[in-house]
Amino acid sequence: MRENNNPLLVQIQTKKEEMFAYAQQTGFNSMETISCSQELDKLIYEYQISMQAPLTNKAKDKLQFRNFLWFFQHPQKAAGSVEA
Repeated sequence: MRENNNPLLVQIQTKKEEMFAYAQQTGFNSMETISCSQELDKLIYEYQISMQAPLTNKAKDKLQFRNFLWFFQHPQKAAGSVEA
């Protein structure tokens, strides 16, 4: 990973640690672990898109649409509520 100060990389590392904690507490197949894994996938995808240079309008539209779908599917997380 090239940029250690990239906020997305920090979020990815934090989400990875959270996922492993869920896996240890609730198992690898629990809904908490799976949900966290999906969120991690989304962050990794965003990072990969952000590293493409130059980012085309089509890629930007694709990322915005993907984010819209994620927020539509996870309204409780989009509103800022945190599951413990």
